[in-house]
Amino acid sequence: MSTIWTPDLTAFSGPKYQRLVSAIEQGILQKVLTQGSKLPPQRRLADALGITIGTVTRAYALAEQRGYVEARVGDGTYVNASPVPEIGNVQLNMATCQQPLTDQISTLSDCLSQLAKDPTKLSQLLGYRASPLDQHQQVFNQWLNQRGIQQTPEQLIFTHGGQQAIFACLSAFLSTGDVLLHEQYSYPGVRICAKQLGVTSIGVPLTHEGVDLARFEALVQIHHPKLVYLTLNNQNPTCIQYSESQRQKLLELAEQYQFYIIEDDVNYCLPEEWHSPLWQLAKQLAIPRVIYISSLSKLFSGGLRQGFILVPEPLIAQVRLAIHSQCWMVSPLNIEIACQLIKKGQITADRDTIVRQRQRLCIAMGERLKLTQTWRGLNGWLQLPEDIKAHHLVTALAAKGILIRNGDDFNCHDNFIRLSLGGAENDTQFQHAIECIEATIHSLVQNAYSVV
Repeated sequence: MSTIWTPDLTAFSGPKYQRLVSAIEQGILQKVLTQGSKLPPQRRLADALGITIGTVTRAYALAEQRGYVEARVGDGTYVNASPVPEIGNVQLNMATCQQPLTDQISTLSDCLSQLAKDPTKLSQLLGYRASPLDQHQQVFNQWLNQRGIQQTPEQLIFTHGGQQAIFACLSAFLSTGDVLLHEQYSYPGVRICAKQLGVTSIGVPLTHEGVDLARFEALVQIHHPKLVYLTLNNQNPTCIQYSESQRQKLLELAEQYQFYIIEDDVNYCLPEEWHSPLWQLAKQLAIPRVIYISSLSKLFSGGLRQGFILVPEPLIAQVRLAIHSQCWMVSPLNIEIACQLIKKGQITADRDTIVRQRQRLCIAMGERLKLTQTWRGLNGWLQLPEDIKAHHLVTALAAKGILIRNGDDFNCHDNFIRLSLGGAENDTQFQHAIECIEATIHSLVQNAYSVV
């Protein structure tokens, strides 16, 4: 006999199928759904919740993919043995910027299954290719145009993720001893690339609108850089978004001093947060001094190593040669999977809703703690009170199984931390983490006052 179980889906965020999966996870954690118990038949549960049977089917399938339940042919769906670890025993990664795991597994499975049924296409993808397939370039070209990012297929160069794109651009245009300007607090990977190439990297101070333009121009006049690396849409780690006046001034300076701006637009934004990239403004103003980098890692998943570069026409040959020297070619199989995801319209699926809800919970926590904070996309940048030190909080939370990022990792030593929203497997685990972070900060503040 199946369990008489009718969850309240209003307690969870996201699309209905995801809410039902979260309810199953919570039911297991709270021992409402016990090991070996049978879930309600799909039609019966759909009627009870006022949702479609297709929604229940999708939720049960996702729960099975995560290992929480087992579907037995002709017999129903049963809770697995210890399918969800106790919250206290889980290491929750809020240090890595990544999308919440929702339907990526089932979506990817569908893409691979569809591809497996097309041996002609597979044979086309498995060979060596000096240049990408035309149909792949066309899919990305159309997708980017739909997003308001104008380019030609010829300007599009595929890479294995954004990191390779950065290294390719630096290796294509800089030599040992050259100077790369970047934001003072910045993605560590760009400094690693510069060090590997023997390039001197210099940080430019930031304001709430972007780089300090006066200091930036002074450094340009001193060092005469060929390249400047910036994250304008969602600055990593500060979550600043560059103002319109900043963008126009940067293009004017690029034209005046003849440097190129590497615009790294990898970091995800919610639709209402997103801003048209500098690449597009450069096209409108006819100042072709921007190299645009992005990828699908922060939109779908980190394991999908599909990046790309948009390059002004005079630079295309040099960037292609840099990619060719590193990996000969970018995998057509990987690009095909990315193209299928784009054509299905499932790059971000319904995860925006989950990210939006988690942002609200984090912002509310920061307000209760009276912290200076900025949130955008998957990340939050929070300054801790003077009473506690960032490294103490990082250590205390790690002991409790929650990983967060110290501002020191980004060359910022002003007592900041960065929180990323995607690591939690479900709403219950995320809520627990927020409560744990808040309680730990309170505890550290109280302990600071007890020191004599």
